[in-house]
Amino acid sequence: MKRSPLDGSEHTNWIYLLPGLLLYAAFVFGPIVAALGLSLTSWDGLTVPKWVGLGNYVDLFSDDRFYIALRNNAELMIFYCVLPLGLGIGLAACVWNLKQREQLALRTFLFLPYIMPTAVLGIIWAWLYNPAFGPFNQFLRAVGLGMFALPWLGDFNFVLPAVGIVATWYFFGFCMVIFLTGIQRIDPSLFDAAKVDGASARKTFFWITLPLLMPEIRVVLLLTVIASIKSFDLIFTMTRGGPANATLVPNIYMYQLGFELNRFGAAAAIAIVGALLTFVINFAIHRLVGSKSKGMA
Repeated sequence: MKRSPLDGSEHTNWIYLLPGLLLYAAFVFGPIVAALGLSLTSWDGLTVPKWVGLGNYVDLFSDDRFYIALRNNAELMIFYCVLPLGLGIGLAACVWNLKQREQLALRTFLFLPYIMPTAVLGIIWAWLYNPAFGPFNQFLRAVGLGMFALPWLGDFNFVLPAVGIVATWYFFGFCMVIFLTGIQRIDPSLFDAAKVDGASARKTFFWITLPLLMPEIRVVLLLTVIASIKSFDLIFTMTRGGPANATLVPNIYMYQLGFELNRFGAAAAIAIVGALLTFVINFAIHRLVGSKSKGMA
């Protein structure tokens, strides 16, 4: 019987793992430790950093703009997570019943936005939303609905949904593909048995398809929640956090503190808080959804 290279001694196996561990330490753990250390100092990028302990964190949690950024980020989760998940799972259930050729064409068409850089999409959608010559307002005026033609990215009430809709459009095709893969994993005999028992399409979806898609729902939630917390390029290219902080999110605020005001210690504190927030939310998703997905995969 041919032996695998990993069947060697424990010391030999560590030699195989060492290059990967070194790269991981250099590009993941190193920056995290550096950011943590920087967050405990006051540094303008030129002079010697001054130790301030937890001063940056105290200032951060007494800063109204930081809470505005957190609230905006929470609202954006509706567009980054909830809507793409709902649309994706609904479309997957519909597309799955199509013939293979139509299914492939629709899946490719809806997945296309996900392969584009979000910074490029932000620039394109900012042009589409332009109040003077943007196609949206041009269309509304052409069909006699000119009263609804708004400066979408300049209106305090509509700018956040306007940016969020782009995020939903970007993610829902990706979610649909994940759920389609999950549906193909389900034993077809379950659907056949439901059909023989006379179950309606709605009951089949809610009692068979949805519960058995819990592993995919957990993956989609994890990916979209992480994407919403680290959202930056789409918002930066469309609004830069404006108008009047209406689309300010923690990463935009971190950029402003670090690269516009040279407060790198405070910016690093936001990065650490964002990382902790990501860990906490992911842990909660694992606890809430992961337990339900066990035994269903």
